[in-house]
Amino acid sequence: MADRSLHEKLARLVFQPLKPLLEREEVSVREKGNRYRLSLRPPLQSVVYQVDGEIITEGEKCDKMVLVDKGSNDEWIQILVELKGTKISKAIEQLENTLQNKTLQHPSNKDKRARIVGRSFPGNNGNTIMAEAKKRFMKEYKCELRSLKSDQPDTISAKTK
Repeated sequence: MADRSLHEKLARLVFQPLKPLLEREEVSVREKGNRYRLSLRPPLQSVVYQVDGEIITEGEKCDKMVLVDKGSNDEWIQILVELKGTKISKAIEQLENTLQNKTLQHPSNKDKRARIVGRSFPGNNGNTIMAEAKKRFMKEYKCELRSLKSDQPDTISAKTK
């Protein structure tokens, strides 16, 4: 395969990143008053893409994608981010559709994560929609699904590397 990473593939397809590939300690993206924060310890190379309206222009899709270079063997962490108010089921659908999109698939995406970022979430007392989605994402896509409150930090640490 000519492209060693999804980042190289997207560059070849002439998609411009929202934030260029740089070594960072923190990545932050925001939309609709919500902010996703990713802490990188140690600092790692990362790039951010606008998915909705840029890479995917039709159908349901997530808002942003963060790619983090793990620094060895062309292995990357792909994080799909949906910045949402409170509609969890809609966010799950958007993330799932994005995971199925061929343009965003690449063998270098060794670690896949999906994040729903919102201002508030329903209480965890039997939230079966989210629990079932977490199992399905892991089984079908080998992707960890989590919900985070706006500004709640997500972390990639040295042990992940």
